[in-house]
Amino acid sequence: MPDQPDAALKVDADLSEVSSIEWWYTDINNNRTRIPTEPNQDEILAAKEGTYEVLIFNQFDCLLGRDQVLILRSTDSVRPIVEESYQICPRYEIGPQINPGNFANYEWYFETNLVSNSPTYKPNQLGQYKLVVFSTEGCAYETSFFTEEECELRVVFPNAIQPGNPDKPFLIYTNYLIDELEIWIFSKWGEVIFHCKQTSLISEESTCLWDGYFNGQKIPPGSYAYRMNFRNNEKNLTKEQLGSILFIN
Repeated sequence: MPDQPDAALKVDADLSEVSSIEWWYTDINNNRTRIPTEPNQDEILAAKEGTYEVLIFNQFDCLLGRDQVLILRSTDSVRPIVEESYQICPRYEIGPQINPGNFANYEWYFETNLVSNSPTYKPNQLGQYKLVVFSTEGCAYETSFFTEEECELRVVFPNAIQPGNPDKPFLIYTNYLIDELEIWIFSKWGEVIFHCKQTSLISEESTCLWDGYFNGQKIPPGSYAYRMNFRNNEKNLTKEQLGSILFIN
């Protein structure tokens, strides 16, 4: 791997009749040298590119077997990309479709159980997940995330606006469940002084920005009624919210 200093090499054999083990290294210029190890050392760390060879002997110094492997440093810098956590709603079976990137193979685990080998995955349980991906070079990369429950359609917006103040505008934040939103703010005589409709919302990004002006004039101080409708398209969930917003000088 490009971001690992070495790779572990271990003998995979029946060692009951083995009396000694030798490790040899051949560099890219075909220079072969023995690696200093203990007589029965069945594992080493390969820190350099080249060919590593292991030879196993019995008590009479007879060669029982040998094997070799070529170690090359990976040039693949692509890693799986996931968030630290995701909100899901198990009872409605709502959750994000997680796409960690393009790899050769995928293993999605919930706790210790393998739950999918698909390139993308939609979590449906609350808890800890682990993702192991394999590059085209055969390298394995691991990451993890957890899920938390959120089953309410929620919006967040200021309850007070100072018209013309860029630090106190009106804007709305929605959670991942809301796909569509529409809001009306009314004058004291019932006239619509602000209207906004969004049909392609992105979770945790602001929408419906308003500076508190109507027909080029600041809205006078006071309390103004609003009506807001929002919706989740996947499960046809809708919610209406009524209230008031304070305009200040």
